[in-house]
Amino acid sequence: MNAVLDRILSTETVTDGTITLPLRHPEHPSLPVHIDAAEGLFLGDIIRKVEAATTLEVGMAYGVSTLYICDALASLGHPVNHIVMDPFQSTMWRGIGLHNVREARYTSIVEFYEARSEFVLPQLVQHGRTVDFALIDGWHTFDQVMVEFYYIDRLLRPGGVVAFDDADRRGVNRAVRYAMTYPNYEVYPSPKPAPAVSMAGRARRALGRLPRIDRIVRRDVLNRDWDLGILGSCVALRKTREAPRASSWYRDF
Repeated sequence: MNAVLDRILSTETVTDGTITLPLRHPEHPSLPVHIDAAEGLFLGDIIRKVEAATTLEVGMAYGVSTLYICDALASLGHPVNHIVMDPFQSTMWRGIGLHNVREARYTSIVEFYEARSEFVLPQLVQHGRTVDFALIDGWHTFDQVMVEFYYIDRLLRPGGVVAFDDADRRGVNRAVRYAMTYPNYEVYPSPKPAPAVSMAGRARRALGRLPRIDRIVRRDVLNRDWDLGILGSCVALRKTREAPRASSWYRDF
């Protein structure tokens, strides 16, 4: 862990170089503004295992997740690039995320856009960019996360991984469940242990195998999050292959 990240986590403060602020949301102090150490290590492990060259992050805030990602990239020993977008970096976040990137000496590998993801991501697709890992951690409404996943799916190479932070929030959770209906995505194993399967869980799984059962019972009733392997607040999915879908394609979620 680089010294800047270690200082932020140990003091629970951030600075723009002139003033020091507590490590919390400036407008909603009860909301988390950064991934925790376990999640940071989880993301770093993914990046190393996929031997990422180009990574992407939606939402920077104070730059904690950015530093975790850059730490992992810097350990790989080959040319790397991290694409980050945050439309509120210089306003709500006072430029602190970028300040931390500069202080940690990662400026050369960070490609930053102070613009909304729904504008940046289509441009990256249009320019033929590809990524090996992506973190979605911006505005947490269902529609916003789905727009971001749609374009990231276009950017992500087969074998790459997309992670969703705050996946325990309803909007993000539903977006993850929908992404999991794609025929070319599977859950990336989480370090969080799965709970033991109860008798009710076994009954749900058996019921889910019946033909056309989802016409009678909703898919989210048949398959709970833990049945699908969606565990904790940070969930990752691996893209197994390219899989074009017909215009009539739909799967319940």
